[in-house]
Amino acid sequence: AVGQNMLIMEGRVTQSEGAFRSEPMPIEQGVTFESRLRIVNEGGEVVAAEDHLELKGVSKATFYLVSNSSFYEEDVSAANDRDLAKLEGKSYEVLAQKHETDFATYYDRLTLDLGGTELDTLPTDVRLARMKEGQLDVGMETLLFQYGRYLLISSSRVGTNPANLQGLWNEHIKAPWNADYHLNINLQMNYWLADVTGLGELNAPLFDYVDRLVANGKVTAERNFGMRGTFLPHATDLWAPTWLRAPTAYWSCSVGAGGWMMQHYWQHFAFTADTTFLRERAFPAIQESAAFYNDWLIKDPRDDSFISAPSTSPENRFLDPFSNDPVSTCLGSAMDQQVIAEVFDNYLEAAKILGVSNDLTQQVAAKRQVLRPGFVLGKDGRVLEWDREYKEHEPGHRHMSHLYGFHPGVQVTKKETPELFDAVRKTLDYRLDNGGAGTGWSRAWLINCSARLLDGEMAHEHIQLLFRKSMSINLFDMHPPFQIDGNFGFTAGVTEMLLQSHEPGQIRLLPALPKAWGSGSVRGLKARGGLTVDLAWENGALTEAKILPTYDGQVNVAVGGEEREIDLLAGQELLFRL
Repeated sequence: AVGQNMLIMEGRVTQSEGAFRSEPMPIEQGVTFESRLRIVNEGGEVVAAEDHLELKGVSKATFYLVSNSSFYEEDVSAANDRDLAKLEGKSYEVLAQKHETDFATYYDRLTLDLGGTELDTLPTDVRLARMKEGQLDVGMETLLFQYGRYLLISSSRVGTNPANLQGLWNEHIKAPWNADYHLNINLQMNYWLADVTGLGELNAPLFDYVDRLVANGKVTAERNFGMRGTFLPHATDLWAPTWLRAPTAYWSCSVGAGGWMMQHYWQHFAFTADTTFLRERAFPAIQESAAFYNDWLIKDPRDDSFISAPSTSPENRFLDPFSNDPVSTCLGSAMDQQVIAEVFDNYLEAAKILGVSNDLTQQVAAKRQVLRPGFVLGKDGRVLEWDREYKEHEPGHRHMSHLYGFHPGVQVTKKETPELFDAVRKTLDYRLDNGGAGTGWSRAWLINCSARLLDGEMAHEHIQLLFRKSMSINLFDMHPPFQIDGNFGFTAGVTEMLLQSHEPGQIRLLPALPKAWGSGSVRGLKARGGLTVDLAWENGALTEAKILPTYDGQVNVAVGGEEREIDLLAGQELLFRL
């Protein structure tokens, strides 16, 4: 206690063992922090003891809490002095209104109505209990959708770090997985919803952070692998290390992790059509990734195609055909090949847009022509996860990494690649038949994949299972334990059910609408190409769509089995009805 009205807590983050069991080194000199609590009371008195404050006869008290750490501030005490000075004389009501005004600038950009409001008077825990018993509550689905947006608005702002495995809501000193960043889906899933739900600028912390990874990864690529470009690992943390962090290959060695992060730069450009962003932020990062993969690839001794080796499929294993032991490395896993193909394609397309031609673009173009396909089908018509048709160690594994090019990638569509489209369905069905999607984020991924399959009933079934199996009473997604990517992935999945724009030159309206969402509306969805889309539907059919373009152009609109070419003029809203 300091004076009569303030408490100060000082500390340093330490850890008795390393981040992983294979690292015996303790952390003794971690981040320092200081938190201050100041009490402004009406009536009575606040009495200070050595380590606490006691309120006596106080009719009303306002608690002001500020906290700073050495990660952001060199002098945490001075930073807290500054923050408390800003609060001087400001009431709770004033501060709350300022917060609500700020929050609303993001949140109010999108509204969703799926019906089900008649249950809004019931407490959330009661409604969730009803859903776990199998009752339908589309109002809760709407709430969880907006909850995902709330969580991102609250944990990813310009100047902060990106949302980690628990967002800002880690309650532990030693968090599960150290509350760090995993790049084999978890960090990526956190940001799937950003552009499409009108929160594009909240990507800024992600790009700032990945830029740090890219810079550090250039050192790792050169020193560890003797290669150009940048290498990004499967697991990293606040300090952006890029070395492989553990000796267990099946989860710690993901060569495709860096390329997956490049997708976010490219997709942000796809949504915004911002060539300045492409030139200054996206292209430099993608070029470094392309340079690494260009040097990383080797020739497959079987047919001279280019493959990633050694190669894994994140956190999964197959059975060695000789020893029957679970093993993980192969020659060109499906995910690695799909990721590298995507990086090469996006790099070459970006170079074309920006008028860049150099030795690397020529080398990448040549290797892209003979890159081993990422989608190879087995005898039963499923997508092979590894380079051969091995027996699977976990047929119901939670990761669907070998479908990366389908979702979140854009390499498979019903129109352009119907055979692969059907193979994806068989692959997912097999995973589910063998107990797949046991964790919340995995279920969220399946919602997204089901929407891409244009199957609204399948997507809605997984929404129900997410509520029944992975939802806590405060609507946090439980891995278990709590892991925020399932919340973010759910919101992204709902948008995929209502609007899709991943096929070049086309948007699909209500592509995976389930019967449970018979009538409703959504305002403020974003589509690639700088489009804002509002939709309304009744009895399962579109009644009205409004499309507001940022740029002049043309788009093919697909809805209800029909397609129509529409001319767009920048800034002029187009009203579309069937």
